[in-house]
Amino acid sequence: MKYFNYKLISIYRTQLMGIAILWIVFFHSTINTSSVPIINTFKTIGYGGVDIFLMLSGLGLYFSCQKDNNVMRFYKRRLLRIIPTYMIVVFIICLLNWYVGEMSLTDVILNLTTLSFWVNSNKIFDWYVPAIFVLYLLTPVFMYYFKSKNKYISVAAAILIGLLITVAITPTPLSYLNIFTIRIPIFFTGFLVGYWIETGKKANFLHLIVYIVMAILGLTFLIVSMKYLSYEFLWNNGFFWYPFILITLPLCVFVATSLQAFSAFGMKKFIFLTFCGTHSLEIYLIHERVLNITAKISRNLSIDNFIYNVICILITFLMAFLLKKSVASFTSKFTRNIRSRKAA
Repeated sequence: MKYFNYKLISIYRTQLMGIAILWIVFFHSTINTSSVPIINTFKTIGYGGVDIFLMLSGLGLYFSCQKDNNVMRFYKRRLLRIIPTYMIVVFIICLLNWYVGEMSLTDVILNLTTLSFWVNSNKIFDWYVPAIFVLYLLTPVFMYYFKSKNKYISVAAAILIGLLITVAITPTPLSYLNIFTIRIPIFFTGFLVGYWIETGKKANFLHLIVYIVMAILGLTFLIVSMKYLSYEFLWNNGFFWYPFILITLPLCVFVATSLQAFSAFGMKKFIFLTFCGTHSLEIYLIHERVLNITAKISRNLSIDNFIYNVICILITFLMAFLLKKSVASFTSKFTRNIRSRKAA
């Protein structure tokens, strides 16, 4: 129990995000892992990295709201973090798709406005950013009840609402929204974890047992479902994502605990994980598009698949670094100009 501590999730939040994005990158990659069942299963459920992102986002937003409860400043910070990066990538990729005739002008506009996911467009660029915008929009409302009412009841209500919406839309044409609505419980669980950290809640042996049971149940349900149910059934009924409601928090606790244990043996910086976590949004938006754009070139040149994927990852990391640096330079100038106008 020496390293079993909720605060570790906050301490290693960036590194956890780094692990999450690497898991997603592995999931999106075309590396053939079918000959190694354990690794193949790990790759197949790599979308679980998104659930880690969402829980850590809830955690980060909790502390952000605690430091400054001004709603307009909250929205400004969130939008400045995501919109410039998202718009640059979406504009370039969608413009290329439009130029080669793979996307209509309407599709381009829908993606730029993040509406493509909500109207179930045939050419959806991304679902995560449109979804996170809605969660950001709901955060001040949730925080009002979270602060003024019972914390556990507020989170339980948010979880129940997310699950009820999911169950209600599953048999309808809106079932494509399951990929988002099922994640609502995980996002708001992050606020509760933030509250535990802030109040110094101790993790004891009972908590450890509960998390082990949650992880085992979630993984068992997931693996059995994937083995015996069809892909269509899993997707249409949300069985890909339900198990991560049980898995995500224990996973974050156990991984953060492991990082702390490694740190005690001298591995303190985790430079690579920190880089990946710091550039996670950029990597997420760029990697799959690099794969899509270069796939035909790879086939024509007969490049070994593993080498091709490594090259794509290296290109992604370089582009993510340059994109973040460029956007950070722009947004810093933008915020400085606003401050100077206010001062004047």
